[in-house]
Amino acid sequence: MDDQIELMWFDPQFRSRTAELSAAIERIGDQLIEHELANGIRQRARQPADKKKFYLAVGALACNLLLLKAAEGDAKLAIPRAHGFLWPKGGNANPVFGQHFLTAIDLLAALKLIHEDCKGFRISERLKQASLISPTEHLASCLPLNPPDWRSIYRLDDPALIILKEGKDEDGRAQAVSFKPTARTKQWAGQIRRMNRHLRDAQIEIAGASDKLAIGKDGQIIAPYRRSLRRIFNNGKWGHGGRLAGGFWMSMERSERKRIRIDGEPIADVDYQQLFPRLAYVRARAEQPDGDIYDVQGDQTGRDGWKRLMNALLFANGPLKNWPEETLQHFPAGTKLRDAIKMLCQKHGPIAPLFGTGLGFELMRAESDIIIEVTTQLFRQGITALPLHDAVLVAESRAVAAQKEMQDEFERQTGCGCAILKIKVMSE
Repeated sequence: MDDQIELMWFDPQFRSRTAELSAAIERIGDQLIEHELANGIRQRARQPADKKKFYLAVGALACNLLLLKAAEGDAKLAIPRAHGFLWPKGGNANPVFGQHFLTAIDLLAALKLIHEDCKGFRISERLKQASLISPTEHLASCLPLNPPDWRSIYRLDDPALIILKEGKDEDGRAQAVSFKPTARTKQWAGQIRRMNRHLRDAQIEIAGASDKLAIGKDGQIIAPYRRSLRRIFNNGKWGHGGRLAGGFWMSMERSERKRIRIDGEPIADVDYQQLFPRLAYVRARAEQPDGDIYDVQGDQTGRDGWKRLMNALLFANGPLKNWPEETLQHFPAGTKLRDAIKMLCQKHGPIAPLFGTGLGFELMRAESDIIIEVTTQLFRQGITALPLHDAVLVAESRAVAAQKEMQDEFERQTGCGCAILKIKVMSE
């Protein structure tokens, strides 16, 4: 397993936008079907419905491979092969997936249109390797790859806009949980659908975008048409999480977001400051402290460390036994965890009883409710907003309006007018 290999995760929602690419994909599908019949791999022709699904899988694979070629570097395409992923419980598999998907991959490899760089395997719960493929030079004779025009592809909205996940495993991954739609989940889905409709029609670009694309920190391609949002709840509980995911701006490094243009303007990042601890104070029904909650020592010393420690305590179930990752380095040498926790509890006595109660995911749910409502209200005002966990990105000229809406929404949902907001203009 090579941790240095950059991965782009397969996305089943990519489709051809142009007649040229669609025709090329159909020709590839014809070649694959001809090969399997000529070589006895399949004895009979597919029924129309099965043939349609096969071409759907071929098209999604072709679009992903084209985008991989458009990405900088030598990334590989990570594809799912696990039975539980391709045929999930409850029958909620994406129509791209199934045996036709695996067959398409095998046939592409047989015709030397792709390299199978690695077939996935598992050594233990923690040591796993994804299945990796990459395009061959021969694929360029079948797809328009010189240069690969990423603008010839678009992305469908996700079929599931509301996702409930189990708790994370040792690898930090969580499986989706099947659930029966209710009036509440349908309402949430309708809200996300309306947001996606606005985003789809909005004028959003990435300045300086060329034929080459970048792969984001989440392994997804960064392209301005990746705008479809979905909402993810955690730990099998509707009261946990609920954050938005899927937008290209979420995959970008913070420093790269300055390239985004909304309505032709540079953007501003309008974000809540210290939102989690302030929501914890609301939950404790305690008066909000003045100043920076994370400035425990009063001189900004070790602020990032105190922030990490406080948030870890809010998410912890039970006493915190070890320093959170990348936290100890912010404290003086020799600092003991129990002493730091004691000092934090003394500084923030009203919320100290909440530490170690696992409250964090409930606060995340409150945070997501606020951001989704803020985004919805801004859309109603004709303001395009790109939501983040505790912030929105808007055109620079709309920053003050967004700030006011965020202040008002915090007060509406918490009954407290203590939100602290910061506007950061992100021009290059």
